[in-house]
Amino acid sequence: MQAWFAPFSAPATTDGPPAGRIEGLARALLLLAVFTVPFSTALMNLFIGLSLIVFILAIVATPALASPLRSPPALLALALLGMILLGCTWTIAPQDDLFNAVRKYTKLLVLPIALCLCWRAPRLSTRALRWSLAGCAVLATSVYLTALHAMPTSSLGWWRVGDASDPFVFRNHITIGILLSFAACASFLAATYPIERRLRLAAIALGLYFTLPILIGNGRTGYVGLFVGMFAVYLLRGRVTLLGSALVTAAMSSLFVGVYLLSPNFQTRTNELVREVTQRVEASPNGVRMSYMRVGALAVAERPLFGHGTGSFATLYQPEALRIWHGIRDVSGVRNQPHSEPLLLTVQLGIAGLALYVALFVALVRAALARRNPHGDVLALLLAIYGVTSLFNSLLWDPTEAYWFLLLAGALYAHCVRQREASE
Repeated sequence: MQAWFAPFSAPATTDGPPAGRIEGLARALLLLAVFTVPFSTALMNLFIGLSLIVFILAIVATPALASPLRSPPALLALALLGMILLGCTWTIAPQDDLFNAVRKYTKLLVLPIALCLCWRAPRLSTRALRWSLAGCAVLATSVYLTALHAMPTSSLGWWRVGDASDPFVFRNHITIGILLSFAACASFLAATYPIERRLRLAAIALGLYFTLPILIGNGRTGYVGLFVGMFAVYLLRGRVTLLGSALVTAAMSSLFVGVYLLSPNFQTRTNELVREVTQRVEASPNGVRMSYMRVGALAVAERPLFGHGTGSFATLYQPEALRIWHGIRDVSGVRNQPHSEPLLLTVQLGIAGLALYVALFVALVRAALARRNPHGDVLALLLAIYGVTSLFNSLLWDPTEAYWFLLLAGALYAHCVRQREASE
């Protein structure tokens, strides 16, 4: 356990075949990308781009580096990207929407890269997790500074800073909630293993440090991530019984009721959600989400097998947007996506595209649960939080959440499979 919850343990060493200079550089760039994902889009894109270039050079120098590309998640990620490209041939989307969609989904290349680099150096997965937690610590600390009116602003507009009533920085509420809920639950998960008492206390303290920014923020997604993550920790580490599951669910529900009563921000946002949905307020955030689902479902029913093509949702939704926001040009002209990854993929690529997406997810789940170990449990936790929150957010479409998920999923999968092979 101490090997992967490394902020308070001995430095990790690198095993596997010795890396050449180019491969070593690719590994370093991978870690820098993982670290910067929570707080800097510019640095994240820079290190991801450099990682891709250096990885290609590393394969030329060391062809064996590419052998993990035959693993199921790598093949499925590449197949899904291939279908995105194939979907360009029957799309109804205009050229700008088409190019934007292709650019968005090229992020799928990141999973095979992380998988290959960590396959030859399994402890690189540990370091990637450690660096991800460190990046989340930067994000959480920045939220605290914002709440205290102490966060510096950028004169060049490189990042936005909220205020004490709406503390956010670097990322929006949804992204902050997803990333910090995973970091918090991963820390709590660490505390369930047989580790030294000081490490257990440190893990709990770190989990609380990641949790508080979610509680003082205005977002709802973070609460969902915490609920799902904590229940996943119970399923992974607790003695699962029907009574125990009911008690854990009741305890977490009571906790969230307490937060609702004590947090004006959360109470206001929750009341808005209920009002907008029950009263069908179309020109509202939640009313628009309902219209996304309605238009998306009709589009899938119209072309269920292969969908309407890459980048097609905005075109399909445009008449509805013009109806809802009639006369408001700045809003009605926005190109929309449905804030649901499964729905977005199914509209574009039909059941065939959704099947590839689900198969990728299943391949990762099987590796996480095949042989129980800390890395597998963290991968299962990652999949639980990502899987649920992606139902009402287009997480592969968004660069931050996509890179966060694909980098960690590839890295943790490599460790799980390599560890299983070593023990057989």
